[in-house]
Amino acid sequence: MPDHSAGALPAGLRVLIVEDEFLIADYLAMLLEEAGHQVVGTAATGEEALALLGGGVAADIVSLDVKLPGGMDGIGVAAWLRDRAGPPFLFVTGSGDPASRARCEAAGPLAILQKPVDPVALERVLAGVRRG
Repeated sequence: MPDHSAGALPAGLRVLIVEDEFLIADYLAMLLEEAGHQVVGTAATGEEALALLGGGVAADIVSLDVKLPGGMDGIGVAAWLRDRAGPPFLFVTGSGDPASRARCEAAGPLAILQKPVDPVALERVLAGVRRG
């Protein structure tokens, strides 16, 4: 069970989940909500994510799958966030491909987490995020 004592974790972060696999998105939402965070939206494509963010959804952090259907992958969403000084982001990926990992690292995420996501690793990343 996560430690929510004073100063241990920034309770109540607003998180946008960008993930095309429903079960994985649902699992991430469960982990986040159990840790006291709020899922402010889910998107299955990069275009849906941009519509939510551009439409005023306020997120303190964005969880991005790398491979998404449609014309924009998670790395494209990351570039959009970076270009607009948007919220920080992390990648959640099932790919172990070195070229894909290098592209992820070049985007400047807070972390790159492998699927299935380790709840402890996710908590470590979130502990460094401040609520905006």
